[in-house]
Amino acid sequence: MKYAPNIEPRRLCFSLPATIPKFWHQTVIETYHFNALALFLPLLEKMVVLSLKKALKHISCKTLKSEVSSLIAQEAIHGAEFHGYHLKMVSQHYPLQTKQYQLRYFRILAAFINSFSSTFHYALSAAGEHFTTIAADLFLRSEHWFVGVMPVYSAIWRWHCIEEIEHKNVAFDVFKSMKGSYFTRIFAMLVMTFVFATIYVKPIFVMMKCDGNHKKISFYLKALQYYWGRNGLCRALFKPYFAYFKPNFHPSQQDNDFLISSWKAYFKSASAGEIMQALEKQHPPSY
Repeated sequence: MKYAPNIEPRRLCFSLPATIPKFWHQTVIETYHFNALALFLPLLEKMVVLSLKKALKHISCKTLKSEVSSLIAQEAIHGAEFHGYHLKMVSQHYPLQTKQYQLRYFRILAAFINSFSSTFHYALSAAGEHFTTIAADLFLRSEHWFVGVMPVYSAIWRWHCIEEIEHKNVAFDVFKSMKGSYFTRIFAMLVMTFVFATIYVKPIFVMMKCDGNHKKISFYLKALQYYWGRNGLCRALFKPYFAYFKPNFHPSQQDNDFLISSWKAYFKSASAGEIMQALEKQHPPSY
């Protein structure tokens, strides 16, 4: 399998401590947020891999084909790493079963809609990649998202964010190469938004119930501040999310390559061990 020179699959095996505190992030809501993402990401990565593997048979452009091969390799590694992350950091504290987040329901929906549009599953992948790209941009752009977190915990997220931005164009370019329509792209984004919100909220509510926070008004007020307050998560993602709805949108319009350029330069001359250690900080050693 030929990989694109600008998108490199990096097989890193992060070593997490055997004993991890229940609230490993600075606040409870931040712990819930990243725990829920860790549960959802393997599902999304698997969906993208299955969709784009199918695309390999139909893509004639050699450059795009090599980029797809690189993305598939990266996403497969991400999915495996976050599955291990979930087992070590989440499941020992909360009864969240990964089997609840398998692809079968998503496949049923996608198969039904694909009977009307053969490009729909490519549009779903492009929509999912837009979510991960804008979140990666947000987390790399500011240090405050991981303030108070042990460096070993934030390293895996930083690595994931870097690689999501690295291959941000690929799924969208595949969809466009398959002559996908604007309507299909937008409808898939609406479907993905609904599915993402459902899969994201469910584990958070389970964690809230386990900790008794589902009955605390003070917790809901803190959550509201985290998501919609000044510099809140949803508030910060609002504008880049809706950029996707522009008819002439392309992921390359997102100005964030500078966030990963110094990291990519460092990766070329560093070993896997050095990379994992370096990722515990906001910037690479030579920055």
